Amino acid sequence: MYRSFCRPSQWPWISMQKTIEQVLAEEGQGFFQTVGDSMEPLLHHRKSTVVIQAPASRLKRWDVALFRRPTGEYVLHRVIRVEPDGYRILGDNRLWPEMVPAGWVIGVMAGFYPDESGQYVSCQSPAYQSYLKTLQLRRARLWLLALPGRVRRKAFSFRR
Repeated sequence: MYRSFCRPSQWPWISMQKTIEQVLAEEGQGFFQTVGDSMEPLLHHRKSTVVIQAPASRLKRWDVALFRRPTGEYVLHRVIRVEPDGYRILGDNRLWPEMVPAGWVIGVMAGFYPDESGQYVSCQSPAYQSYLKTLQLRRARLWLLALPGRVRRKAFSFRR
């Protein structure tokens, strides 16, 4: 029942595989392996497993939403602002947010297994809530670390 977040066209067993949407519709929740570094340090590439539930209501700020882009790519990012027509989302290891229409959202993270140890962390747990309180500081640090590269590109870009 473990599935990776990638395009369905990349699944070699697509004829035998249910889509994430089908799993959520039939079972209400599913366990899926993460791929990529956009949610580090919380979730790690091919080591973390997330528990995704079908959204019962409109998402709130700090919820981790699973959505599917029109290209078929699944993305798991955090809601940083709720807009009237969708959500402003951002990965914990990303600098620039993106706007996601509410219709793209197919699930919300209920908890996760950070590594192979089998220790489950609920999104309601005190440890996870403490992590949420550090997000703004983590984002400021990430932005400051990226600043020298942005200044360097600006200083050495030649206009023709």
